[in-house]
Amino acid sequence: MKSNGGVAMIVRCIDNLFQTDVLVEGREYEVRAERDDCYILSGFDKGLSKTRFEIVRACRSPSRGDDTGGHCQR
Repeated sequence: MKSNGGVAMIVRCIDNLFQTDVLVEGREYEVRAERDDCYILSGFDKGLSKTRFEIVRACRSPSRGDDTGGHCQR
């Protein structure tokens, strides 16, 4: 997944209030995109508020021709 700026991101659910049938608190999800202060998660069609999540990892993709790999932040 590449979010804004070519960054792959993994987030952890920290609040599933009113979304218990959709989200599992403590579970990590891959972010496909960001829009209107929401994350669009892999496997989901609708956006979910960013306030429900904390960022676990954000990895920059390597540049073309760069074989050193991406850079991940925790």
